[in-house]
Amino acid sequence: MNIARIARLVRPVIVGVMATAALVQALPLAAQQRSQTPYDHLRTRFPLTGAHAVTPCESCHIGGQMTGTPTQCDYCHRAGSRIAVTVKPARHVQTPEPCDVCHRSAATWTGARFSHVAVTPGTCFSCHNGSMASGKPSGHVATTASCDSCHRTSAWVPAGFNHLTVTPGTCASCHNGSTATGKPANHMVTTASCDQCHRTTAWLPASFNHAGVTPGTCANCHNGSTAAGKPAKHLVTTAACDQCHRTTAWLPATFNHASVTPGTCASCHNGSTATGKPANHLVTTAACDQCHRTVAWLPASFNHASVTPGTCATCHRTGGSGLAKPGNHIPYESQLLAGTTLGCDACHKSTTTFTIETMNHNSTPGNGAGWCKGCHLSGMTYLGSMQKKSLTHEKSTGVTDCSQSGCHRPLGTRGSTYKSW
Repeated sequence: MNIARIARLVRPVIVGVMATAALVQALPLAAQQRSQTPYDHLRTRFPLTGAHAVTPCESCHIGGQMTGTPTQCDYCHRAGSRIAVTVKPARHVQTPEPCDVCHRSAATWTGARFSHVAVTPGTCFSCHNGSMASGKPSGHVATTASCDSCHRTSAWVPAGFNHLTVTPGTCASCHNGSTATGKPANHMVTTASCDQCHRTTAWLPASFNHAGVTPGTCANCHNGSTAAGKPAKHLVTTAACDQCHRTTAWLPATFNHASVTPGTCASCHNGSTATGKPANHLVTTAACDQCHRTVAWLPASFNHASVTPGTCATCHRTGGSGLAKPGNHIPYESQLLAGTTLGCDACHKSTTTFTIETMNHNSTPGNGAGWCKGCHLSGMTYLGSMQKKSLTHEKSTGVTDCSQSGCHRPLGTRGSTYKSW
């Protein structure tokens, strides 16, 4: 067999081997190209988030098995799992619930939310023992009560503590600034127990017993820092608080005006420091003490000496600053005036009282625009001491008014006009 014949026999074998080698070399490249094709994992209804997003596929898909991979947390996160992942620790809260009932993030186990609905009241410590879950800290109030006696399941604080079993006067055993809120740095100086002033429902408002306080020393505490002090608009005085104020409340207060210079009322009674003149006060430049007393604004006495006669209604009117005419005042405008005018002082001669009056009939003739019976008829309820009778007290018929021929003056003949019957 010569060399040429051998070459013809070997050539097909060599070509086949080379083709096979080329095919073998091409297969990984095709497989690599296929593996680089992106896959939407949401189609599996198991989104890759948190730690799942960076976990190699083969960690979960063992042996390249893609379909049928369980999605339940405890399939992987359990002792003895064929997948190397974090498992439930031995000190985990005892619960048959799946992981994702409490653990909401695939990025971290922390920040879990536990539903306490099914927890038996009073059994908090079975989990909140400092190992399975947060327990009672070292500075906690000394108590054997269950957590849920004071705390809510939504948060540890704020907590509500039942003080019923606490011995009165022992507040500081807990309220020492460490175990529970204590006395602040700006608290008034006192050795009294908290419950002498404070209630168990809230620190404020508090009631302080001033019985042991030396009179005149109010400012030791009422200095604006330890306790409420004198406000900026307080009237200028060097007197101690208790000269005017009581220990039960700041207001009402009683001020001793003995040292006040007469006529200087407005230096305090200006509407800012103390009560001032109201908007409907009568127009006057007189000092307050010309009419008012220091014990109360009312009653007041007004000096009418400078008032122009006949101008009473300037103040004595509805909505005015003086006492107005009452609803049952005699109807003098219609019954007596007949179109003319008549001031209060035509009848009311006293400036201290309205009950002393001298009736001015304004020359009303009666039996016409003035009609005597408008006021003097029995049953009328107008104010005044005028005599009232029926029209038939003397005659049974034909009488229309008091002042008629044969009856009372001025048209009649009996009595004196406007003076007596």
